[in-house]
Amino acid sequence: MDAAKIQLSTEESTLVQNAHWLLTKNTIMEKVVALLGQLISPVKHTLDHLRVCLPVAVATSAPKISKGEKYEGLPWAVLDFPRVFGKEDTCAIRTFFWWGHFFSITLHLKGTYQQQYSAVLIENIPLLTQHDFYICIANNEWQHHFREDNYVPLHQLDKPTIEKWLSGSDFCKLSANIPLEQWELAHGKLLHLYQVILQALGH
Repeated sequence: MDAAKIQLSTEESTLVQNAHWLLTKNTIMEKVVALLGQLISPVKHTLDHLRVCLPVAVATSAPKISKGEKYEGLPWAVLDFPRVFGKEDTCAIRTFFWWGHFFSITLHLKGTYQQQYSAVLIENIPLLTQHDFYICIANNEWQHHFREDNYVPLHQLDKPTIEKWLSGSDFCKLSANIPLEQWELAHGKLLHLYQVILQALGH
């Protein structure tokens, strides 16, 4: 990197001398992880009392919280629960926090789980549409942004197109997001969206 590029702008110079903003960021991320952690008990209670059981491997999976600093350069945190991630078969509900953007919740299916649930999901598209879910139209299953090359709102698509993405691709993902301006409501909204996903799976 040449010398010109390592000089600090006025804004950068101010920030590098101010430890408080970074400590505040660390506190916020701790609260994000705590919020995700507070979802585990009620979700587990729901999973334990489903009228129709999920596959054993899914229902008995342990929750996992992960976090990092650079999803498109920004801090993030994830709760995967329930979760089965295999090379061929995936069934997971992922709650994702992305600094500066949103919380999201995503149903991620692949392989035998996609085959198992695609028909009932197609039947329940009106429910998912009612709750502002999007469907993934990309080839990369590990992208979480909501730009139009990755997710499209269900209400913008006809049923044959939705069916194609649910059952005719290598994986399917259905996702809804909550703006960070709604932080105080996020916990309740995420739990509600969990319920919507489980209902859409036929439970």
